[in-house]
Parts: sequence; structure tokens; C-alpha cells
Amino acid sequence: MKKKLLAFTIIGTMIASVAGCGSETSNEATGQTEIPAQETALGAQPDSTETKNSETTASEPEIVLTWNEVNGEGYGAVEGAKVFKETLEEVSGGTMTIELYLNGTLGNEQESMQGIQMGTLDIFRGNASSLPNYGAETIGVTGLPFLFSDMDDFETMAVSQTGEDLLNSVDEADCGYIALDWLVEGPRQLFITQATYEKLGSPSEFTIDMMKGLKIRVPETDLMVNTMSALGASATPIAYAELYTSLQSGVVDGAENGVTSYASNSFNEVAPYFITDAHTFGCGVILMNKDKWNSLTEQQQEWMRQAGDAASLACYEFNKKQEQEVFDSFESLGVTKLEVPDLEKWQEACSSVYSGYDPELVQKLASSNY
Repeated sequence: MKKKLLAFTIIGTMIASVAGCGSETSNEATGQTEIPAQETALGAQPDSTETKNSETTASEPEIVLTWNEVNGEGYGAVEGAKVFKETLEEVSGGTMTIELYLNGTLGNEQESMQGIQMGTLDIFRGNASSLPNYGAETIGVTGLPFLFSDMDDFETMAVSQTGEDLLNSVDEADCGYIALDWLVEGPRQLFITQATYEKLGSPSEFTIDMMKGLKIRVPETDLMVNTMSALGASATPIAYAELYTSLQSGVVDGAENGVTSYASNSFNEVAPYFITDAHTFGCGVILMNKDKWNSLTEQQQEWMRQAGDAASLACYEFNKKQEQEVFDSFESLGVTKLEVPDLEKWQEACSSVYSGYDPELVQKLASSNY
């Protein structure tokens, strides 16, 4: 079991400063990880709030690790990354630190995932549902559709022995990654453009038959492509940075993501109809290059794990609070929420997506037997 009690102790001293930060400009968080093209940072400088402060560190850090994040300020994974940095500096006495780059400055999700494997990047918040595409099959089960009931259910799994075993499975896959901890992002849901809404007859609710033939942007992962295809949509993989303009120009009819990413990326401006299907959960994972990890001492690895626990807790608490605030702001954002009255049909349609996954593990997760 992860040391969550230690995380609570550490995070208590810093949560006030983190909570005041602004409100996926990428999770995909997962994945993913994403921001509108017009908001992508052009330079390669670390986030200004993340630069080293000589007044708060005992000496120059001995180890500086580079962390790329495809989202910007106001995203849960970013808040988690900031807490990771602060915690690492605290527990290591300033001998270790993080240079955090936001808004995909050092590359998009695919480039970052490959960079971790090749050792050109130290840390990246990837998506569990993306990891099977890079050789870590087992952890991808958490991205299966309609597996978790809500964010609390996923968090319960994340801090359980099952959650720890799934993280360890990434190391066991020996594909160049170490998974340090979870960054729970919440349910991913659909949103569609005004033109699409009108094409569907301006409905007051959204049923599965309306999915047929819709071009829905998905992250570039097999699992998300298969999920949208099973629901009858035309799954359309597009880089996250191109999503805003793709919605705006009609290249796609809609997309899917968490509600906090939806708002922070201003997707409501080009897709103001939000569908509460919660087809899967954003299962963010703190990934590190395996060779870099193995180069650390046992003490340094323990400090990293402590920082991961604190980051995981901060991300969960931020997203849980932020999710409700965004829903409450829908009217002011000009967003219409469309409920799903036939969710059981959506679940049945996705049964084929479960093929190929360990049935015992799927059953354990589906029954919340963590």
C-alpha cells in the first residue's frame, strides 16, 4: 500500500499555495494531454513558477529532472506536478528538483512517451490507456469503458494494493518506463458542436443512436478508437493541439475529454453541448525513464515515491473540487448539458472492447474488489 498518510502530512503544508493557482490545455490526460494550438507555448523555458529558488533550497540541486506536461495552468495534473516538485525539494533537502515545462513545450503526448523510452525526457504524465501502445499492456485495463462508477471509485482503486500492482506492471513490462503514481483526472465525456447538435434535430437528451456516424476526435490510442467505434461513431485520432480548430472548422463533429479539460481549453466556445456519458476515466500516470530511475540511490527513489504520493493526492483533490465548479458554471459558459437516458445500451455496445483483457482482473475492477 502506498504511504498516503505521509502524503497527507506533507501536502498540508503546501496545499494553500497550490489551490490558488489558475484553472486540459493537452490528459489527454489521458491522455491526454492537450491544448488548443493557439495556446501552445513557443519557447522552451520552464514554467516561471517552477524555477529554482535559492532562498528555499539549502544548496544547488545535485539532480535536476525534466518534466514535460501537455496541459497548462489550472489542470489537475499540473497542480500535482507542482506539488511533486515542492515535496521532492523538501524531503531531499534541496538536493533534487524538477524543471517543469507546460503546454507541450517539449513535445506532444506521443513525442513525450517516446522521449521517456529513449531517455531524452525524464518524466511525463501519460495515460494508462495509452501505455499498451508502448508495451505496457496490463495497466491499460483501467481505461476500459464503463469500468468505474465515479472519481471516488477510481481513487479507491488507485490507493489500493491493486492500484500498486498495476503501477508495478509497467516496470515488469520492461518497456523503458517506471510508473511512480496515479494522477486521477475524472470521467471523460462527450461534447459536440452547434452544427452537429442542429443536425441531430436539437435534442433535449442524447441517446446511443445519435452516435452513429459522428466524427468524434479521440486520442491516438487503440482503446479509445475501439470504444468510440463500438458506440457507432467514426473515431478520428487527431493531435490534441489541433482539436480546437478541428471542432471550429467542422473537421470533427465532437470530441471527448474530462469536464475540467473541456473548460480550461475553452472547447465550450466551439462545442457548447456536453454529454454526460462518462464512458471512461482519465487515468493519468507519472512516468519516468527506467534507466534514469535505476541510476538513483534507494534513498533518492524513496524521496521520489513520497513526492509521487503527495502529487497524486493533490491532483485528486483539485480535480474533484474543480469538476463540480465547472458543472456549476455551465450556464455562464453558454454550455447545454445533455443527459444520457439509455446508458445501459452504451455499456452493452462496449462489451466487445473487453475482449483480450484478463477477465479476472476486469471482474475485480468492475466489482470494486480492490
